[in-house]
Amino acid sequence: MRRLGTETIPFDEGVGRVLAEAIVSSEDVPHFANSAMDGFAVRATDVSEPDAVLEVLADLPAGQVASVSMSDGQAIRIMTGAPMPDGADTVVRVEDTAAEGDKVRIHTVVEEGTYVREAGGDVRAGQVVFDSGLRMGPIHVGVLATLGLVEPVVSRRPRVGVMSTGNELQPPATQDLAPGMIRDSNRPMLVGLLEDAGAEVIDYGRIGDDADELRAALGRAAVETDAIVTTGGVSMGDYDVTKLVLREEAGVDFIKVAMKPGKPLAFGRLGGAPFFGLPGNPVSVVVSFEQFVRPALLTMQGASAVLRPQMTVAAGERLVTDPAKTVFLRVRLEGDGAALRATQAGGQASNILSVAAVADAFAVVPIGVETIDEGEPVLIELFRSPETREHRHDV
Repeated sequence: MRRLGTETIPFDEGVGRVLAEAIVSSEDVPHFANSAMDGFAVRATDVSEPDAVLEVLADLPAGQVASVSMSDGQAIRIMTGAPMPDGADTVVRVEDTAAEGDKVRIHTVVEEGTYVREAGGDVRAGQVVFDSGLRMGPIHVGVLATLGLVEPVVSRRPRVGVMSTGNELQPPATQDLAPGMIRDSNRPMLVGLLEDAGAEVIDYGRIGDDADELRAALGRAAVETDAIVTTGGVSMGDYDVTKLVLREEAGVDFIKVAMKPGKPLAFGRLGGAPFFGLPGNPVSVVVSFEQFVRPALLTMQGASAVLRPQMTVAAGERLVTDPAKTVFLRVRLEGDGAALRATQAGGQASNILSVAAVADAFAVVPIGVETIDEGEPVLIELFRSPETREHRHDV
């Protein structure tokens, strides 16, 4: 896949973007030693025995610097985040003390350095904080803000053209469907999947079973986009117009992938744009997108990690599959985290999109395996975090 160019963006627009250059800190974070607790800044030698009584020199809130230095037998009341005063090396929590007029009694013995955040304890000047190829999330953006790096260099977002094909497709807002008609769910779903993969989507809409209309739309997309994704019309049907039109194009192949769901696939190039012709069944679209399109788009952006996380868990029930194919079962994960179990989220037919919507992962069953018994290990591929599903609290 062709690597896209780079651009500089405001850091607060960085979620989902891939770093094109490493992030190197020019300063220590924090850049001064400070208190990790509300309490008293002290010398550790003064609190080597319980119930030491120290003179309180001043109060020090966050955002201010102590105007006095500490000597033996002295303390400064300090708030979380305030710079450590000169002469202090330790912080005692306020709950471990008792006020006695202008003095404070320290009930506990505290070791040197306790509750002190050292300068550079998070990041050191010159440290490579994030490597190029990292796809940033909200916490990465927070780190950029901490470092004052407000204009990161990132890979350009791929422009991806998407279109659905078929006379039977009707707008989702259609209330009364005529016999034989269905609402177009694949295209709005693909728009979301593409955007989640970092793409800038150009929606070419629904294309009917008209060769000239499809040829014109694909021609525009080949000029205007970095990649093209279609859904429908790539199987063996006599009216699969996508297949008829693309047979005219050199470099586009129609493939039967040994996977279930998602067997029919078209792949190649239209102009300079990679072309992905996905099946029409909605769950097949999801599986094919996850296995082929998403990794390709992340590769175009220079991402260092392009595949979904995989792990092995126990099967929560007996799983029966087709040994002639790699099968992607839609499963839910249950358990306490130390002993997760995968159970089928519902019906596994390629048209049952509602089951994919409540699943957490694919159980990936390789070619040659027909059954996995309850309790046996099964490889799963996470495509959705379990915490995003509904949680019902008892009341």
